[in-house]
Amino acid sequence: MKLHNSVKSEDFIIRLKKWIAYEEIYGHRPKCITLRCLQKRHLNKSAEEYCPQCEEALCRECRDHHKLSKLLKSHQTITVDKYNKLPSFIKQISQNCEEHDCFLEFYCKSHDALCCKLCLISGHKECKETIFIEDFLKPLTGHQSAALDNIEKVLQDLQNNICSAIKDRNRNLTEIREQKRVIGEQFKEKRKEINTLLDHLEEEFLEKVSTLEKTNCREIEEIITKLEDEKEKVEGIQKDVESVKLFASKLQIFMGIKAFQGSISTNEINVQQVYDNGSLNNVTMKGTFNEKLEGFIKHIKTFGDVEIDNNEKHVSFSWKGDKSAQIFKPKSVAKSIETINVRLGRRINIGRNGISGCAISEAGNMLFLQSHRNSMMKYALNESSINPLPSRIGYDLAVIDSNTVAVSSGGNYPQQIYLIDMNSTKTSQVFQLGDWCCGLSYSNDSFICCTYHNGIKIYDRSNSNVRILPNSPKSAGDTYVASNANCIFHTNWRDDSVVCYDFSGQVQWKYIDSSLLRKPYGITLDTNSNIYVAGSDSNNVVVISPDGKQAKELIGASDGLANPRALFFHKTKQLLLVANYNKGAFVYDVI
Repeated sequence: MKLHNSVKSEDFIIRLKKWIAYEEIYGHRPKCITLRCLQKRHLNKSAEEYCPQCEEALCRECRDHHKLSKLLKSHQTITVDKYNKLPSFIKQISQNCEEHDCFLEFYCKSHDALCCKLCLISGHKECKETIFIEDFLKPLTGHQSAALDNIEKVLQDLQNNICSAIKDRNRNLTEIREQKRVIGEQFKEKRKEINTLLDHLEEEFLEKVSTLEKTNCREIEEIITKLEDEKEKVEGIQKDVESVKLFASKLQIFMGIKAFQGSISTNEINVQQVYDNGSLNNVTMKGTFNEKLEGFIKHIKTFGDVEIDNNEKHVSFSWKGDKSAQIFKPKSVAKSIETINVRLGRRINIGRNGISGCAISEAGNMLFLQSHRNSMMKYALNESSINPLPSRIGYDLAVIDSNTVAVSSGGNYPQQIYLIDMNSTKTSQVFQLGDWCCGLSYSNDSFICCTYHNGIKIYDRSNSNVRILPNSPKSAGDTYVASNANCIFHTNWRDDSVVCYDFSGQVQWKYIDSSLLRKPYGITLDTNSNIYVAGSDSNNVVVISPDGKQAKELIGASDGLANPRALFFHKTKQLLLVANYNKGAFVYDVI
């Protein structure tokens, strides 16, 4: 309640006491209590108008008194009905300075704060961007202002754009569903063509088999007939010999032997000819498939593919309102990835193939792993050779601290994660995972592992709790992962994707652009959570913005990349280590 100059202090004390008494009795303050009501008639009258400057509800008599006061006659009151229509947050805005109890008349852009006259004197003398609120508002008609009028225009633009976007998305929904139907029909038609071709080839093949079977069977049957004739002749001679032995004279036997020998010689010659001309060779039939058909069965793993193109827009936004005229400016956005560049610092000839993991220690030493070959190598910057380390490990590395690195076992038994001292190269601790682990990252005191049979697993190092990340692929073998305090980033060479999950498994975004990034493997993050990905098939390193909306090629094949597989970003030194799968590695300064 405000104290006007026309009211004496003792009158104010009486009113204040009765105001407090009323609140104690009824549990709330009166809507409007006039001096006359409290002192003479003790009446409680309903408010009819509200003064925003005084922040008071007024009955009719108070309103008249309010208008007659020299100090308050400039105040513009509104009806209670209009006041009740104001948004709740507007009603809660205090128009008086809490510190000085003066009307807030100024806005300081430097401090993003409303100020009264005393505030300007006491705390904003040096501020250059202070404006008088009345000048900014510049009333047009009633309670409208140029600023509010512009906000209305921007809101109308926003509403129109949202409606256009909704209409366009509904159009796109219909379009995609129709495309699904068309793709289904296309694949059914292709299936029919393949079936028709296979039926024709099968019929042709079986006809050929049938022809060969008939031809060879006929030839064998002819040989059998010929041999049957020879057999009958031999049997006839055998009977004649038996008769001669029983009934012929010696002279007849002597003369008959010569005749028998001639006949037998003829039989022998005929049978031998059958043997010599290959007629008795064993005939077998064996079917062999076309080599291309074998390759088709072996290499064709999918019936086709579906490409997604989301670069073209069918809708455009129109902004007629002046968004730059707003008094409050949005905070500056993160630096664009377009400003990220690299400078080659060093080429390294590793001299080994199958490099699948790499890291840089705080001392500047580099570690490399050979995939599934039980070999980890340490490369010191001040040395010209690589020192192989005998270990049954071999896929990916994750730096734990300045002295320790975690190593995944890959496809080798036992299924473990090893902690290794980067200086002594001795194993300090082993964690049983229960699955083969490939890509490995460390964040929030947890190991994030890409496994063969259970997708992405999160192993809580402190309490040994293992859980599977929901929505991750069932098989994440030979894939990579990186993480920060909030998100997990996974590369999947099977569909050329980079997917961002939160730690509960909800997909935040998915990036796919096969024209820029093919078969992504190694992945790492910089201090601003920009994502660096090695494209094995595209022979490049691509950097992706933290929201997954922007991407560009950072290093390409012309820079010496050939099947790059492993990546590591050293956040302190701002170094990017890139290792080709075979032999070569590079160190870049990120600028």
